[in-house]
Parts: sequence; structure tokens; C-alpha cells
Amino acid sequence: MFSLRAKVASGIFLLISLVPTLATAHHSTAGFFNPARKVEVEGVITAVQWRNPHTVFELDVPNAEGELVQWHVESGALGILRAQGLTSDILKVGDRVKILGDESRRGRPEMFARNILLPSGKEVMLTLGASVYFPTQNSVELLAGGYNETETAAARAEADGIFRVWSRIGETGRRLHTPIFSNGDIDTLPLTAKGREIREQWDGSAEFILGCTDWNMPRLMGNPLPMQFVQVGEDIVIRFEEGDNQRTVHMDPNAAPTPVGPSLMGFSVGHWERNTLVIQTTQLQESTYSLPVSRQAELLERFTPSPDGSRLDYEIVFTDQPMLTSPVTQRSAWFWRPEIQVNSYACEVEQEIN
Repeated sequence: MFSLRAKVASGIFLLISLVPTLATAHHSTAGFFNPARKVEVEGVITAVQWRNPHTVFELDVPNAEGELVQWHVESGALGILRAQGLTSDILKVGDRVKILGDESRRGRPEMFARNILLPSGKEVMLTLGASVYFPTQNSVELLAGGYNETETAAARAEADGIFRVWSRIGETGRRLHTPIFSNGDIDTLPLTAKGREIREQWDGSAEFILGCTDWNMPRLMGNPLPMQFVQVGEDIVIRFEEGDNQRTVHMDPNAAPTPVGPSLMGFSVGHWERNTLVIQTTQLQESTYSLPVSRQAELLERFTPSPDGSRLDYEIVFTDQPMLTSPVTQRSAWFWRPEIQVNSYACEVEQEIN
């Protein structure tokens, strides 16, 4: 897959990062790329795949002997670019670019890209955890995107309390709030001996992690892509862009799971406490994916929109006696950005960003 001529390219610069970065993206890449070591390359784009879970670029970079080395570059999900109002037109085959990213742990000419300097001289932050980089070198500007004004106006008109699209991503592609149940955070949880054993067996460098994965609760609630609350009859459906997942919240307190049995989303029953939506979830499927979860796990969630509808505060209490010595409470928030929609995730299917 890669041209592995073992020479350090003259156009490649390694940097030791003294500032911690977020390595816990929705599909964690920390097992493959080192967020503490940065690499900068300059070359010509030979291929672009706009797809989830990671955008993929191929880049020809000259080494010290002038030979071209093919670099494989992965980056964030399409929703990160859409949140900045950007489209597929920002980059095309033949463009000469500079890219800053996390160095490969596998000794390959590959990286997880954070920032890209386009031929126009504009910079784009490609994923969460990125901060402006090239402007500090060249006084260039961030590329400004645009949004569909008709869709934005319709979202403003239709928004009603909790029933709107919520986002954790700012207009510059930066995460607006600390994620929950992130990879590094899991090691600080009060895990039982069984929970610790399962966690220690987790292989963060398993190849399948870079592809499509099945999402489960409560891990799904830590993802950075938009979600939407929709009233469906008497029930509430929570739609997620991440993995095209949906959760049904049964508002009938006497509702019973049908069919009876555990699932990735579990069985959720909700009620209102004034303007706060309270959800209790049981019947979760056992999981050893990063966060240990047993079939005895229970979740208690509270979603509280601000009076002006600009912010959605979130609290989750995770109880799981086989895996945790005590319940764990985590908090987070989403923000209303009416210009953002919940788009199709369509994992590993090439898409146009428009």
C-alpha cells in the first residue's frame, strides 16, 4: 500500500508537541498515531476519499534524494468539515499542500492529519483537537465556509425546546465541550477487578478500529457529531449522525422491551421533569469495546435545554456493579447551531460534501 523507501524526506519535519492534544476522537486513532509527536509534510495530492469514519488522502512527498514517497493521510469525519461550512471543493487531486498531523506509531509514511494549508494560502483544521498552526508561521487566514441560508432559516423556525439539532463542534471545527467516556478518561474510572481485566485486554491498535464499528451506549453519547431529538407519536427518537444510529425513548412508563433481550442501545424509558428530559436505560448488551459494559448496566440521563435554546446540558449516571465499584457521573453539553443538519454517515461510502 505504501512506498517504503526508508529515507527521511527533506520536506518532512518532526515536532515534539509540548501541548497536550485530544487523541480521543470518536474513532480513537491513538493506537496508530502518536498525538505527542507531530509531522509536517509538503507534497502533491494524488487521491482523495471523502468518507467516514476518516477522510483519506494520498500524497506524493519528495525525499532527500528527490524520490517521491507516497504518504497515506487519514483525518476526521465529514461532519467536522460540514460544521465549518466547508465542501469537497476545498481540495482536489494535483493540489500542492502542507499537512500537519500525528506521527505514525508503525514506522510508515502515514499520519493522522490535523491541519492543512491549501494552495490558496488558507488553512483548514481537519479534525477535533486541532488548533491554528500555519497562521503562526505565515500569517495566513482560516478558510471560511458557508451555510445553506434556507435550511438555517427553516431550522430556526422549527426549533422547539429540546427538539432541534445539537452540536459539539464550533465553526472552526473545534470541540466546544469536553467529551465523556473518552479513551484516556476510562482508565480513571473506579473499575472492579473484572472491569480492569477487560480494560487491560483492550487493544487500541486493532486494525478494525480504523474502519466501521458498531456503537453502543453509553459510548455513543461521547461522539462529537450532531444529534437531533424528534417527536414520533408519543415517543422521542434521538437521531445521531455517528453511525446513522437511533435511540427510541419510550415515554409510556409502562412500556416493556419488545423483543425482550439486550441490545447495543438498550431499552430506554423517559419522562419530563419540567423542561428536563430524564431517561432510564437498561437491557444493554455486554461490551468489551474500550469501555467495559455488563448486562447489568443501568444509565440515568438528564437533558436540560437552556431557556433560550442555545445550549443543552447533559448528565449521565452509569451504574454497573460487575464493572464499577461505584456509580460514575459525567457531564457534558451540546450547543444549537441551526446551520448544522444530521447527515447520512454511510460508513466507508464516498460522499460529496455540499
